[in-house]
Amino acid sequence: MVITQNSSVILAARPDGTYVPGKHLVVAKDLTIDLDTVSLDGGLLVKTIGVSVDPYYRIKMDGSYPLGKPISGHIVGRVIRSEIEEYKAGDYVYTEGAPFQEYAIVSKDASKLSRIDKNAATWAQYLGALGMVARTAWIGFHGLADAKKGETIYVSTAAGGVGSIVAQLAKQRGLKVIGSTGSDEKVKYLKEELGIDVAFNYKKEEIGSVLEREGPVDIYWDHIGGKTLETVISKMNRWGRAIIAGFIEEYDGKETTGVRNLSLVDLKELTLVGFNVNSLEARKGDFGFTVEVPKLIREGKLTIREDIRYGLEVVPQFLLDILEGKNNGKAVVIVADE
Repeated sequence: MVITQNSSVILAARPDGTYVPGKHLVVAKDLTIDLDTVSLDGGLLVKTIGVSVDPYYRIKMDGSYPLGKPISGHIVGRVIRSEIEEYKAGDYVYTEGAPFQEYAIVSKDASKLSRIDKNAATWAQYLGALGMVARTAWIGFHGLADAKKGETIYVSTAAGGVGSIVAQLAKQRGLKVIGSTGSDEKVKYLKEELGIDVAFNYKKEEIGSVLEREGPVDIYWDHIGGKTLETVISKMNRWGRAIIAGFIEEYDGKETTGVRNLSLVDLKELTLVGFNVNSLEARKGDFGFTVEVPKLIREGKLTIREDIRYGLEVVPQFLLDILEGKNNGKAVVIVADE
């Protein structure tokens, strides 16, 4: 027997409103695992190297995640034992469906389970620029935006993982790109490093005023919902498209007025569409993601800022920082060495 500590990020209580690190998510360090005998149920035993922390985990805390169990998400790791014919001990893998533990049992049916080359990219890149964040931006933009050169796009939370990639793709397509973020430092990043046309701090400038000056908007990439979506609808061109990729305004049970001008959707013949990237990919394909995105990264034509922290114990606070806009790029936690 090889009894080993197996620290885990546990959903200890469901939030009733505001999420509180250490109350709703806790890191249990007293758990153990027998690496030799633990049942794999036809799957893999994986040593977790890194995990992705994403804002939608907050939504899953309201019901999808089982109470008292580890939360799950995107990880990279090294296979310790395998009951899947295609994988062997020593392989490195990525999946979007593994528990946040030092040693995780990964189901053979885990979402996007795949072997990865540890020398082809960094762990953070596999969890960010080559992971679900980039897939969401790439497939959502190519599958739903119907972007045309000369149009104007507004991207909310444009300095985040998804938003920053959408902004870059739109710029490369020849669109005028307007992006908002929550700090002057991030505004500088959007202007100087990503080169978007208009970047502003929404805490200092009214979104409606900026769009009145720089719009109207043909495409809106929305992470906020609520009042922001209402404002943008009023500033959109006829036949505009709003792509709903998130609704941060409604996280944590926040009260919202909702969208009160949906009559403009009819009058302007707007399209409002939400999407799940896995469902969209299944219906429309990946638009060359697995070939084109690594190529763009190698050529320096697509970049993603990374906020890397260390140890599972930082996950609860990291999630709150993301929800409050205090992170500085794609949130990645390195859990262990190889």
